[in-house]
Amino acid sequence: MSSHAFVDCIDVTFAPTDVPEPEINTLLLSAGFDPAYIKGGGKLYRSPDKRGTVRVDVTGKFGRISCSGASCRHLRDVGLWMDYLSILSSSPHCVTRLDVALDLAMDGADLVEKMRLRHPTGDVFLGRKSIKSSVILGVRADGRESGTWYAGYGSSAKATAKVYDKAKQVLDLYGEVIPPRGRIEVTAWKDYGATLRDAALPNSIFWHIASPALISKPEGVPMWQANTDGGWQAPRKEINPAEVMRRRVEESAEIDRLIELAQTFNGGTSYLEHLIHKRMQQQNTPEAVPEAS
Repeated sequence: MSSHAFVDCIDVTFAPTDVPEPEINTLLLSAGFDPAYIKGGGKLYRSPDKRGTVRVDVTGKFGRISCSGASCRHLRDVGLWMDYLSILSSSPHCVTRLDVALDLAMDGADLVEKMRLRHPTGDVFLGRKSIKSSVILGVRADGRESGTWYAGYGSSAKATAKVYDKAKQVLDLYGEVIPPRGRIEVTAWKDYGATLRDAALPNSIFWHIASPALISKPEGVPMWQANTDGGWQAPRKEINPAEVMRRRVEESAEIDRLIELAQTFNGGTSYLEHLIHKRMQQQNTPEAVPEAS
């Protein structure tokens, strides 16, 4: 199992007029995400395995793009993680939440118990001030108690943490059996000073928060400093939106089923075309026809 930390969730906020929605939409569709309907506005995308989400919300006061852990993993797997971060960095922004995790090849129950023994009074120092720990346990099929140990849960601390039995979580949520795995996860909140550079290179901020309270830092980890990205951007791949649109339409099972439905009654095909045209007009966006390749 890798000794490197990885991002397990990230929220980035913008001014309402600065949210890079078109670029994010293009990238997520290119990466295989499926748009999903949600009430109350906003845009939701689900990762191909249906376990991850990316949500885009824009109100009169702010915009926010939130990427869950499974979606972060999928973007890394398809080689588009740095491209995703680069798009976020193209507009003035603030990282309001960054979860960074480290997986350990050990029984999660042992790891949770280790945290409880390490902090017997319930006081944990992830920074200068102590925060309280808590635990939620359940009984596994093998009879052992296991679950999640929290540091600073529900508090206003700038950094919090949780340590949990990842194998138990995967089994409980998805019915999937994986080898024993414990996870240490730290969260840097809005005022901590995390940046998109930390999302690209998360090792330093993980060990800065986690060590020595949760785990000892290995040698050679660069020192972390807050707010050092200075408008950081990474080069990103050029994505052809016309090619993405062509592929998504050609591979859309929903469009196939709608066409089949339209063919079951007189005038159905014309009515489907009318509905699609009406929906395009409702989007109120300039219509541009790409040149044929």
